Amino acid sequence: MKLKYNFVTNLVAGKTVAVAVGESAEKFGGFIKMNSTAAKIFELLKEDISKEGLVLKLKELYPDETEVTLKDSV
Repeated sequence: MKLKYNFVTNLVAGKTVAVAVGESAEKFGGFIKMNSTAAKIFELLKEDISKEGLVLKLKELYPDETEVTLKDSV
């Protein structure tokens, strides 16, 4: 899995926002506002990663959580 568009992320007013850059900006208008957990997932998806690899990384980042699952639609 990997993000379809090229994004740059920045912290704005305490929230992480992602803005498409380059040719991606022409195809994806607007920006994405996310919480800290979504921002970590977003950063992982900037590189190609398998569903299983993403789950393992999330388990490393959040070891106190009892379960990490991803829906098949992801």
